[in-house]
Amino acid sequence: MNSLHNKVAMVTGGSHRVGREIALALARAGAHVVVHHFDHAADAAQTATDIRAMGREALIVEGNMMKWDDAARAGREALAHFGKVDVLINSASSFIPHGFFEITENDVDVELGVHVKGVVALSQVIGKAILQRDDDEGYANIINIVDLGAFLVDLGYVMHNIGKAALESLTHHMCIALAPKVRVNSICPGPILKPPSGYEETWESLRKTNPQHEIGSPQQIIEAILFLLTGPTFVNGVCLRVDGGTYWYRPNVH
Repeated sequence: MNSLHNKVAMVTGGSHRVGREIALALARAGAHVVVHHFDHAADAAQTATDIRAMGREALIVEGNMMKWDDAARAGREALAHFGKVDVLINSASSFIPHGFFEITENDVDVELGVHVKGVVALSQVIGKAILQRDDDEGYANIINIVDLGAFLVDLGYVMHNIGKAALESLTHHMCIALAPKVRVNSICPGPILKPPSGYEETWESLRKTNPQHEIGSPQQIIEAILFLLTGPTFVNGVCLRVDGGTYWYRPNVH
């Protein structure tokens, strides 16, 4: 099993919600952590404090993932501080509700910016640094967090789904472009963490229609991430769905 001890992990959107849980889990597993955020300074500070309490180093970097220069600068700051990044978790996300005819230019810019443009800019910086390394530390890893919208149609979140579908396609291209030193995979969560409010009825419906009649948890995403990071090294370009079978559920055949 591969170890994360003294590795450096960078988590975009790592200050709150599932991103925070990922950042803390990587610290518990032995990694020093770069906590990226945009406009969540207090949350990022608390996450960094919690990581340092475990005896790990933490660096906070801020950047708008919609902006190429911001995303690239965040990567350079991480490299300047630690000298390397071994693990990059692209978990920053945007979730704008709208139907097809309500999509605005800003919606397109936000969803494709956060899920594609920023990921490309940051991954270029980190990927180039890894490929230029002359060491024997084993494979580095990039994990992109997509969701079921990458594969299924939901007319309430059109551009979000298109952004995640593009991120999944980007995973396939990156796993070839960054080989042989970097393995690139994605994780596709199902219903994991309910939005702060106004989603109760839909959330209960998701539970009832899940083949396991359950809702997932951030811990299950963490376990999937640790499997990809510390498990078999011949896994590359894979999308690991953590959804209780939701992807395969078709009401007309049940």
